[in-house]
Amino acid sequence: MSPGSPPGGVDPSALLGTESSASGSSPGVCHIASGDLWAGAEAQVAALLQGLKGAGRFRLSALIRNPGRLAEELRNCGIDTTIIPENEKGLVATCREAARFLRGKNIQILHSHRYKENLLAGALALRGRIPCVVQTLHGMPEPHKGLRQWLIRSIDRTVSRFTVDRVISVSPEMTQRLRGTIAPHKLVTIINGIDPARVRSGLSATEAKTRLGISADCSVLGVAGRLEPIKRLDIFLSAAARIAATTPRATFVVAGDGRERARLENLAGALGIRNQVLFLGHRNDIYDVLRAFDILVLCSDHEGLPMVLLEALALGVVVVARAVGGIPEVVRHGETGILVKSDDPAALAAACLKVLADPPLRRRLSEAGARSVADRFSLERMVAQVSELYCTLVESE
Repeated sequence: MSPGSPPGGVDPSALLGTESSASGSSPGVCHIASGDLWAGAEAQVAALLQGLKGAGRFRLSALIRNPGRLAEELRNCGIDTTIIPENEKGLVATCREAARFLRGKNIQILHSHRYKENLLAGALALRGRIPCVVQTLHGMPEPHKGLRQWLIRSIDRTVSRFTVDRVISVSPEMTQRLRGTIAPHKLVTIINGIDPARVRSGLSATEAKTRLGISADCSVLGVAGRLEPIKRLDIFLSAAARIAATTPRATFVVAGDGRERARLENLAGALGIRNQVLFLGHRNDIYDVLRAFDILVLCSDHEGLPMVLLEALALGVVVVARAVGGIPEVVRHGETGILVKSDDPAALAAACLKVLADPPLRRRLSEAGARSVADRFSLERMVAQVSELYCTLVESE
């Protein structure tokens, strides 16, 4: 396999047949994920497993570390799923219970997401002699916070060095950055994809605004995702204060939850815009929420390839984003969205105001963004590339 590219030359159906003809011999694949939140990584895991289920080439199961929407989504589509709560069991007890769950499933591939789950996958692979381990890195590691986090990350890197066969990076930009820490032959780039048929809202923009208690004539700018430091929502709120000074009918929406919520609410108050900012918390109707947005704003210091970006574009929402991580691989400046090459709130505010003041531009960006996602970021492509990777690994054993 060439570094940083999907495996080639393997016909998955030729290797594995169909589910109906080879269900007894099809390789078992178990995904291990946290599931504590419903954010971009969880949405990608759910979409990938649903796509793999539809393809019918593998016997799928999932080990989820927290109850929540991810486990519900997987069970609803018929994937054998167990929950082993991380706040109730340590690593040894979790390994024991996980081993019981995997027994008899002929697991040949463990596929983990995030660093705690990577450690569990490594331990299970050694204990159960599972031949292949895959990791997906959904974003670059966030800064260490304390000795414990540093130690866990160090153990993760060590375990990965000896137990992991492939590391999936979700954008070419991430792959370039990871080549200094991960052996090139282990790296494979598989870009996130979505199914536009599933990413939909039955509401008009006016109806979506009304459901949030927002007047139809208000301009709505919002963010959606984890409220964590790396997302830099302080930049969003500072830009919002500047926008509000010239656009008093603007409303700002923060959809999601996390450690930063209290600090951000206090910041909104200090900026004098608390009454114009809606903190919605976690939402299960995120597509209806996105439908209410005139602009989705992305302010992160780094992103892999955010699912909410693809989802917003598929829904026809205009995106204004910092040009970081994999975002420029999706957003072509002035064609499918607006990129800001600065962390200056004034620059972000100016970009948003330009879009709000130019309805024809907003319409062009909306239509081009939706077409781009449908053409370039399909779920089918992502599923096919992951299936091919699995087949390559199984064949090599």
